[in-house]
Amino acid sequence: MKYPPFADRSLIGTCIQLAQASFYEALPSNAEHRAPVAPPVLSPKRAPQPNVLQRALDALDDWFYRQRLASRERYLAQAQNVFELEARMRELDRSPQF
Repeated sequence: MKYPPFADRSLIGTCIQLAQASFYEALPSNAEHRAPVAPPVLSPKRAPQPNVLQRALDALDDWFYRQRLASRERYLAQAQNVFELEARMRELDRSPQF
């Protein structure tokens, strides 16, 4: 501020100047004095698009994940009772292949 309204050089005057400088931009009436803020994300048209190879690899990875998940569900569905199901779930948690 060029000309502070309270130009006292005492401790209280300095505290008032600091408070006024801190909260000046927080007031709604002073919102037009602030710099514009950039949008947090780009619009969908301007956002970078993955290339064809990356999309194909992502689709292939998704397909393999769904195959592993279906295999795991088929294995768990073969359980005859709750106790066997829990044992199979523990076995899957411990095995590195699933």
